[in-house]
Amino acid sequence: MNFKKIIKEHYPILAVLLLAFTLRAALSVMGFILHQNYHIFDTFDTPSYINPAKDLIELGQFSNGGKPEIIRTPGYPLFLIPGILSGHIYLVTIAVQIVFSCFTVYLIYKIALITFHQVRIGILCAFIYAIEPLSINFSTLIMSETLFATLITLFLYQLIKYFTDRSGKQLLFAAITLTAAIYVRPIGYYLPFLITALLLIGIVVTKRSASKILIVNACIFFVVVMGSVGIWQVRNYVKTGYSGLAAVSDFNLYCYNAATVIAYKDKRPRSEMQKKLGCTLNRQDISLTEDYFILHPERRQWSQSQIYRNLAKEGKEIIKAHPFSYAMVHLEGMLRVLTSSPASRYVQFLMPSFDYNLSAFYQIPDVLIGRISWREMLDFAQRMPVLFAIDLSFMLLSGVYYLGVGRALLSKKFLNNMPMICLVSVAAYFLVLGGVPGNHRMRHPIMPIICLLAGYGWWLIVDKIKQKSIQQ
Repeated sequence: MNFKKIIKEHYPILAVLLLAFTLRAALSVMGFILHQNYHIFDTFDTPSYINPAKDLIELGQFSNGGKPEIIRTPGYPLFLIPGILSGHIYLVTIAVQIVFSCFTVYLIYKIALITFHQVRIGILCAFIYAIEPLSINFSTLIMSETLFATLITLFLYQLIKYFTDRSGKQLLFAAITLTAAIYVRPIGYYLPFLITALLLIGIVVTKRSASKILIVNACIFFVVVMGSVGIWQVRNYVKTGYSGLAAVSDFNLYCYNAATVIAYKDKRPRSEMQKKLGCTLNRQDISLTEDYFILHPERRQWSQSQIYRNLAKEGKEIIKAHPFSYAMVHLEGMLRVLTSSPASRYVQFLMPSFDYNLSAFYQIPDVLIGRISWREMLDFAQRMPVLFAIDLSFMLLSGVYYLGVGRALLSKKFLNNMPMICLVSVAAYFLVLGGVPGNHRMRHPIMPIICLLAGYGWWLIVDKIKQKSIQQ
């Protein structure tokens, strides 16, 4: 009887969770049925996660081919170990990721309850994320995105709970969760600086009593996160002389940021500039291939640390030499983060190989700055009508989301609400850092926040319409 009562009371969120699970499971099952091959769930990055996980099992150390691994962090490879040990890495990992993605849906519901104090808003926010194409897509891929999004959302839930009860224990849990997220994807490395600043600003603005305790809590939060992350940097330095968290950031600085700047300046495709810089990759470990060493034969004997630190140095020099070009490509990239869609991934289930650049909507930034015309964009649509149709559907859905977000940001609640300010600040953080290379993958950790704001915004819009109807 009690069980039936619980089901009745929580039926709306349980229905949303069931919908979320069904959509994610259906996509993965459809992919396997159509291709009869688990490699449909692979991406270019997949081997660089699987290989360190296998070395952890076989050698008891975080390495790739026996060499200390400094390009990837250990978070996602550790996550893959149960699947590898079971002998069914795709089945187990994707099943767990689907559960994690559904857990993210539930966390969004809980955050909405704390922030907006309305069950209906919570259900709406959770529903919006349940049908969100990016989260459905990434839950079926052997990539770190789903785990990272879940950890970031759990961190936000714990942080927002801290704002309501000011419990040091809650903030400690938030620090531990954020640390785990950074170990999964290093893009979160600078987030502790932003959050600590927001915590301290919140104390000053609200002029709370016992502010000394709150300041101590903020400092403990920062020390726990950065201290825990620093342990891995020490490990990297001891093993290889590399003092950073993950060398993939140095690689990206040179092979994406700098290459994109040169491509923009010379009006050439980025892929062409990457090849010119020797930035072809070994699929197995995301390391530089022979192309790079043909260009720089004197570096063959360099250590991993020397190579990647030099990549970062050269990347920074190129960016400093062309600040305007970098500003433009970064702004373009941020626009692509917000507008590009995962339609290409869905089309892959129907057509195994096609040109991603045929996506008409991926060209929107180029159209807006006059690099290509609207007619050329329509030519892309005619060459790949299925992709265009899916792209258009996802763009319309994104437009609905952004309309809700815009309404939420114009509400009075945003101006005097620390949870709302934190949500927007974290979203802005990922948007700025994802500006280069600038694609829908960089939007994935922002989507839980977008769905929260969109749900609240649409609740305000509908509520306003209802009030006008009553008045009439």
